[in-house]
Amino acid sequence: MKQLARTAVYWPNIDEDIEATCRHCIPCGEHQNRPAKPAIHPWMLLEKPWSRLHLDHAINFIGTNWLLLTDSYSKYPCIHPAQSVSAQAPIDLLEQDFAHFGYPHTLVTDNTSAFMSVEFQTWCKERGIVHLTGAPYHPATNVAAERLVQTFKQALKKSSLSPRKALQEFLMQFRRTPNSSGYSPSELLNLHQIRTKTDTLLPSPAHEAQGKQAREATKSQRKEIISKVVRSYNVGDPVYALYFGPKRDKEGRWVPAIIIKRKGSRSFNVRVQRKGSTWRRHLEQLQPCHASVEDDDPGDLPAIRMTSMSTERATSPLVTADASVELPRPATPEYGPNNPQRSKRIRKPRERFSPSL
Repeated sequence: MKQLARTAVYWPNIDEDIEATCRHCIPCGEHQNRPAKPAIHPWMLLEKPWSRLHLDHAINFIGTNWLLLTDSYSKYPCIHPAQSVSAQAPIDLLEQDFAHFGYPHTLVTDNTSAFMSVEFQTWCKERGIVHLTGAPYHPATNVAAERLVQTFKQALKKSSLSPRKALQEFLMQFRRTPNSSGYSPSELLNLHQIRTKTDTLLPSPAHEAQGKQAREATKSQRKEIISKVVRSYNVGDPVYALYFGPKRDKEGRWVPAIIIKRKGSRSFNVRVQRKGSTWRRHLEQLQPCHASVEDDDPGDLPAIRMTSMSTERATSPLVTADASVELPRPATPEYGPNNPQRSKRIRKPRERFSPSL
C-alpha cells in the first residue's frame, strides 16, 4: 500500500497515515497471519520426583480409550485402558497410581470436560492437589503428556502383540531406558533399576555381593555369622536324620542315613540305610553318626551265670570241662537277612574262672 501510494501522491506523514488505516481495517485484522512464536518458557525445575504430573487422554485408539500419566521429573509413565472418559473414570485410575507413589503437588491437564468437572475439581482440593490447565487448543502447555501419547501410539502400532501385552512391554522398556539425564525413569523415581530381559545378560550385582560376603565370612571365620554352624558334612558321611512320618507329626525320631548330595551350604540329600528312600534335610535336622562296622556285630555269647555254671558245664557243647577254653562254633550258612555278616577281627578267648570252693 505504501509503494502504490508513493507512485501517485504525497502528503506529510503518508506512511503513518497508511499504517493507521490498516490497523483499523476489520477485514485485514480477521485474516492476518499468526504472530511469530515466542521463546519457549520452560516449567519450573523440580527438586524431587512425583511432584508435578501431566495427564492426558488418548481417545479411541485401537478401539480403546487410554489414560496417560507422566512424572515431569523422572518421565515415569503410567498408562491405563479407560472404559469411559467421564469424570469418575480418571479418578478411579489415578487412585491406583497414587496408592503406590502418593499424592502429587500439581496436576497439569487440558480443558476436557472430564478434568474440568466439579467432581474432579473437588477431588483435587480434598487431596491438596493444585490443578493447572493451559489455554484451549494449545497442547504445548501440556507437552510432556502429548509427547507420551505420541510415543505410546507409535510403539503399539509397531508391536505385533495384543494391545494389553504390548502395553506392558512398552511400559517396562520405557521405564528401563535411560533418558537425557543418564538415568532411567525407574531409577529417578524409585531409586533402583527395574530388572528386565536385558539385565539377564549381565551378572547380578546382588548375587556377586552375596557371594563375596560369604567368601569373606568363611575366610575370616567371624563368630557372629558361623556361631551356629558347628559341624559340616561331606558326601558319604554317616549321619542321623530326623524322620517325620504320619505317626511322627509333632516329634521326629533319629534314623541312620548317609549323605549322598549337597544342596547348598546347609541343605543335604540323605539316603536312609534301612529303607533306601531319599530325604532332603537341613543342617539342623542332622546329627553326626560315629557308628562303625564293628558296632553291627552281636559279639560273644553272654556269660553263663555263676550259680548255674556247675550244672550246665557238663551238658553245654560250647564249654569245656574246666570252662577255660571255648570250643569252636559250628559252621554257619551263607550270609542272609537272618544271619548278618560277622566281623573278621581276631578275637581272644575269654578267661573264665571257676567259683571258689
